[in-house]
Amino acid sequence: MWNETVQLYLNPGVVHEALQDDLQQHLKNLPGLGHFHLGRNLEGSWGAGDFTLDLSFVSDAYQANTADSLARLPALARVDRLAYQRIGGGQRAVGLENGIWRTLLLRVRPEQDPALVAALERDLLHMPAYIASIGNWQLSRVCSDSTWTHVWQQEFASMEGLLGEYLTHPFHWAWVDRWFDPEFPEWTVEAIAHAFCAQTTSLLTLPVNRKALQ
Repeated sequence: MWNETVQLYLNPGVVHEALQDDLQQHLKNLPGLGHFHLGRNLEGSWGAGDFTLDLSFVSDAYQANTADSLARLPALARVDRLAYQRIGGGQRAVGLENGIWRTLLLRVRPEQDPALVAALERDLLHMPAYIASIGNWQLSRVCSDSTWTHVWQQEFASMEGLLGEYLTHPFHWAWVDRWFDPEFPEWTVEAIAHAFCAQTTSLLTLPVNRKALQ
């Protein structure tokens, strides 16, 4: 499988609903597409676009088709698109419905010791053991040409699970935050983009052979 996540930035004055309709028509007939999800980023997202688009293809042979489809949409000012490969994750909310889909893009410092990058990855994957509101989760490394290096995705049952327990949890601030703070010697992540949107059904537990239009 070839998985991509995309931040879509709209031109001023564009009607969001019109973009959703156009984009869904462009994408649903793409060859090789297993499933896709388009969600409008909610208030509180930052460093991200207006929409989060997630795509899953049977292979990497269909990248040009996606680029052409997005280029034909005049509503888009720019696109931040990347592919990734999963390195770890878990599930404990397989039947999750009407939840929140959160995407965190990370860029680690290029000069950082690989051992510290690996430790950052381990700490991120340990977060669900302490933070019960994370229903499903996945950490991936970027495998395409991009300024980003990692994608950290989670699913929550509610907004409170993300903005409440997750973002304010002691494990988050007392332990994981050191990787993101230049004042700590372990500082590893130099930039992030934080996006979250509504989802109808779980994406991380979606069968790969089902095309989802949400």
